[in-house]
Amino acid sequence: MKAIGYVRVSTDKQVREGVSVENQVERIREFCERDNLDLVDIIRDEGISGGKNRTRPGFVKLLETIETDEIDAVVLYSLERLSRDMLTILSLERYLDEFDVTLYTVEGKIDTSTIDGWMSFSMKAFMGEMERRQVKSRTKKAMEHMKKNGRVVGDIPFGFKREGDLLVEIPEEQSIITRVNEMYSQGKNLSSITKKLNEDGITTRNGNDWDTTQVRRLIDGYKQTRKRRKTNHGETIKEFILSME
Repeated sequence: MKAIGYVRVSTDKQVREGVSVENQVERIREFCERDNLDLVDIIRDEGISGGKNRTRPGFVKLLETIETDEIDAVVLYSLERLSRDMLTILSLERYLDEFDVTLYTVEGKIDTSTIDGWMSFSMKAFMGEMERRQVKSRTKKAMEHMKKNGRVVGDIPFGFKREGDLLVEIPEEQSIITRVNEMYSQGKNLSSITKKLNEDGITTRNGNDWDTTQVRRLIDGYKQTRKRRKTNHGETIKEFILSME
């Protein structure tokens, strides 16, 4: 049975300090030798975060190799090295099944050629997704807490300046924010507010004219009135769902 390995570390720091690529490679080689798999190649993504799957050249090559009908198995160090996104993982399993390719992992002992192995795979995909969402939720709450306490998070918003890791109000800019919100409360739309600011010679922090996107950020509780627009990504997801049995 011919097999191909796939290894990934997500950041430069992990390349140096985490589960190194070489460690993953060695474990995969040992696994294949022990289970009588003919390891023909190991594909690598080094120092690349999960991100969009298309930005991972090794992952793209892995998919292309599966299509060649030249391998029978894919071996990973662990399922997390592939992704923590459940949809990506489950989609890959369906993709492997289409080409009659079995998925193995060194850690967790996943073997999708068996019913028990497939169940273990599915549970790990679910747990990985749950962990991903927990991290996202904790990060969001931490950032909200920092903002609430006046600590700098990301770009410094108009109306403030940075002093250490705190945000301090700039009176002149705060007066512009107040004026914008007063005009909005009087029923003026973004275009008319933007036009008025520019006509009165009131500039942005960089000395440029205002645009509607910049003005919208100054309005407390601005309500988006535009309809949600369709995107290619959304259409792809819809087609994927409709194609499932």
